[in-house]
Amino acid sequence: MPVMSRPLSIPGTLFAAACLCHAQQPPAAETQKIVLENDFVRVWDIRVPPGVFEPRHSHARGVTIALSDYDNETVSDPERKVNRSHTRFGEVRWAEPVTHEARNTGTTEQHVIRIELKKDSPGAVPPRADPLDSLVACKDTQKLIFENAFARVIEERVPPGVGQPKHRHAQGVLVPLANSTVESVDDPDGRVAQRQLKFGEAGWRDPVVHAVRNIGQTELLNIRVELR
Repeated sequence: MPVMSRPLSIPGTLFAAACLCHAQQPPAAETQKIVLENDFVRVWDIRVPPGVFEPRHSHARGVTIALSDYDNETVSDPERKVNRSHTRFGEVRWAEPVTHEARNTGTTEQHVIRIELKKDSPGAVPPRADPLDSLVACKDTQKLIFENAFARVIEERVPPGVGQPKHRHAQGVLVPLANSTVESVDDPDGRVAQRQLKFGEAGWRDPVVHAVRNIGQTELLNIRVELR
């Protein structure tokens, strides 16, 4: 499956290499930590200082979201194929399973959120006819980055003071790319809740139908990974 990406208009990108569904070697303890895990996903916060080498390790297929600009080099195993890349803040990519070594070859920290999927087989792709689908109801503030048989990835941008009408999201992981404050009204009970979204803090989201308003002073900027 080809890698797909859609850079944001702010500086940024992603950690391109992914990892093996059944890991042969765990990721380096000093640079990678699990920040969220349930029956569906395992989410890693990856921070690699300039010049630091990560020994051979594996990751499952999934989505990578870059939280910094960085340069790195990976060497795949067992092929020993070398890949050198420059990644920008905000880049999002799909990554197939891989085992590799990696090194930060730049002068900035490599900071990545990696969402690994535990489901081995793809799910059904639902029709886009639902008027409450977020890409239909909120077409001015939510854009599709990419989708495949495993996941759909959405970029959400909401200026301060702007509200989004009632819309639907499937279960998945939300990763804020900026600090923001939102007010949501959830169906069917009409419950109103205020939430502080913090940069880089990945969180699990159950299926929901809601209306959302940006009540803060900064742009709401999120990446939402919805599972099939």
